[in-house]
Amino acid sequence: MKILVVGAGISGCVCAYQLSKAGHDVVVIEKGRGVGGRMATRRVGGARIDHGAQFLTARSTRMLALLEGWKTNCDVMPWYDRIPNRPDLPTRIRYRGSEGMTSPVKRLAQSFSSELGFFVDRIVRREDGWLVVEAGNEERRLVADHLVLTLPSVQMLDLFDRSSLALDHETMERLRSIRHTRCLALLGLMEDKSSLSHPGATTHPVDQVDWLSDNQSKGISEQPAFTLHASDAYSREFWEAPDEERAPFLLEVAEEKLGTRITQWSTHRWGFAKPVVTFGETHWHSMEMSLTMAGDGFGGERIENAALSGWDAADAVLERKST
Repeated sequence: MKILVVGAGISGCVCAYQLSKAGHDVVVIEKGRGVGGRMATRRVGGARIDHGAQFLTARSTRMLALLEGWKTNCDVMPWYDRIPNRPDLPTRIRYRGSEGMTSPVKRLAQSFSSELGFFVDRIVRREDGWLVVEAGNEERRLVADHLVLTLPSVQMLDLFDRSSLALDHETMERLRSIRHTRCLALLGLMEDKSSLSHPGATTHPVDQVDWLSDNQSKGISEQPAFTLHASDAYSREFWEAPDEERAPFLLEVAEEKLGTRITQWSTHRWGFAKPVVTFGETHWHSMEMSLTMAGDGFGGERIENAALSGWDAADAVLERKST
């Protein structure tokens, strides 16, 4: 069966990986330049910076199986089990990508084809499956027997509008109810290694900041480089503000807590950072429509839950019971 998966985050890539292992012809469509979604790693000069998801954990049997494969191939490394002075946080081992958080997703992507830089303008349901049409001048067109959508719910709804497509009333309302936090990320280079103790990260150093870390101490960057995630409240307040308004306070916090000067920086906006209201099920599936939906807006917060949403979606397509 020819299957198209729209969205190359962890949900889409795990789904595509499982379907490929089952012998199907799978192509992942992604509007960005690479796979990973919020498992994002950026190169800045000689530095490597994780500016989205910072680590992954594994609790379920299926996620542990994925983790073992990544460990065998040296795609992930143990990072830490606790942050100093935070006894309230669980002591479960956090894993980082060996060369950034994209490493394990890139491993999955070796098992299927990808169409990158492909913004889906519309999807058309046909008697024999689906037609997916690209926006813009190139207007690539792909056909499939089955379609899997792993976009954020807002983008799914926008796609349905552009395609003049609607699902049943209850499903549409549940899609509209999904909510995510926002995150304004600040990332860049430091003059020297930070003063943060192992693991080179701290959570909530001030109310306006959720996360601050040193990517060199983390073990993924040869050069001193930092990542800061602003809180949802701060991010929403300054979402549309220019950098000269939203960045100075964050830079001041970063330099104080890191104990070094920041020499170069940029910002990135994560519009769908963490799901706070989910669909209520790990996925949605219609064999009659040859359509499946998944993602963290279905599975919930944490990389593991997003990955398992994709796995459940693949099981539904394969008509087998999830375990």
